[in-house]
Amino acid sequence: MNNSAMSSTETDIELLIKNMLSPECISNPYPVYKQLRSHAPVNGLLDYPPGTVPGVDTPYPAWVVTRYEDVDYVLRNPEIFSSEDPMQANSSAPSLMLVNHDRPRHTALRNLAKMAFTPKRIHDDIVDRLRTDINKIVDRKLDTEMDFMVDVAGVIPALVMTYLMGLPPEDYKLLVRWANAFMVSSDFTPEERQACNVELFNYFVAAVGKRYADIAAGNKVSDDLMTAFINAEYEGDTLSKEEVVLFCITLVVAGAETTTYFLGNLMGVMLEDAEWFSKLKSDRSLIRPFMEECLRRDGPPQRLFRLVLQDCEISGQAIKAGDWIAFFMAAANHDENVFPEPEKFIIGRKNIAKHITFGRGIHHCLGAPLARVEAEIMLNVILDKCEGVNGELANSKRQTGGLLAYGFATLPLQLMAKRGS
Repeated sequence: MNNSAMSSTETDIELLIKNMLSPECISNPYPVYKQLRSHAPVNGLLDYPPGTVPGVDTPYPAWVVTRYEDVDYVLRNPEIFSSEDPMQANSSAPSLMLVNHDRPRHTALRNLAKMAFTPKRIHDDIVDRLRTDINKIVDRKLDTEMDFMVDVAGVIPALVMTYLMGLPPEDYKLLVRWANAFMVSSDFTPEERQACNVELFNYFVAAVGKRYADIAAGNKVSDDLMTAFINAEYEGDTLSKEEVVLFCITLVVAGAETTTYFLGNLMGVMLEDAEWFSKLKSDRSLIRPFMEECLRRDGPPQRLFRLVLQDCEISGQAIKAGDWIAFFMAAANHDENVFPEPEKFIIGRKNIAKHITFGRGIHHCLGAPLARVEAEIMLNVILDKCEGVNGELANSKRQTGGLLAYGFATLPLQLMAKRGS
């Protein structure tokens, strides 16, 4: 290749990286990911981790990693790629637990979290209440024009957070706002984002402080995640009060928004092809495969950052210690070398378990089972109560606030009640 052709190619790639933060790319990043997968990692993405504030914090140039084998390599080698986030540490944002920790503290924190995050607490104790509430939410909206993202998908995960932590149910609206601001995927001014970060932190400082005081006074407290975090002990190790606060914040910001987008994306697939509704309604065993293919093709989490701890190579590209990388799970889930015809929605893929929407290894998402429970109950309730879903994808709008998540900002539709109901 001659020098002019090389220069032109480099310029095209640089422009592609620069345009990744455009509304057009954020709303549909997959064509860009496809182009990037034909290249080794490219440096220069200036994007923001959760909690940081565009317009206030200064992003670090990051290498963009998009191929499945490369993303898998990053996830499987935490000794090379650190989860500590210097951008977030230097911002006004509360630090996220587990997400931004390395071994050995990550191991200790995860063991403590597992003591609290038991299957009983995140499944058995909430399933009946969740099913009842989703029935009420759906009943209120049957046969009416609605924005599914506001009226259903945006309510369920935040309500679950109030169950899990013993918070007033009416506070779910606050949790939604704070999570949206923190995750940099909604339209907020810098001042609004900073204010939300402060409100979120102060809210849980007060709630956790009160719980500690009640326990110390011998008052009866609910057996929820907040209490479990406070009481968690593993091999003599416990969480500090600040760590309990940060665990609660992590649950809200990591669990509320991404699950909201997941629930919306499931309904988006039904609008894309109306046959899915009748297939799922007649054969509920298809629900889990349907959910997993949605997580692969339309999974909300797009990318995470890592700090490089030692010189290494990714697809032949030299990466130096101290560099910053952005690895895209969503791009890996569309890698043609792993998932043939990745843009097609195909349930029953034999290798569907290889999708990495929830991460892998020591940083596999602890909340993944909870997100699946919320989605499965929602789908079953809708299938029980409805005979169809009416709406046009052309009337929907994907969020364009940031590249962190893929999901709908608005999703107008109607849930059509069963005849005689």
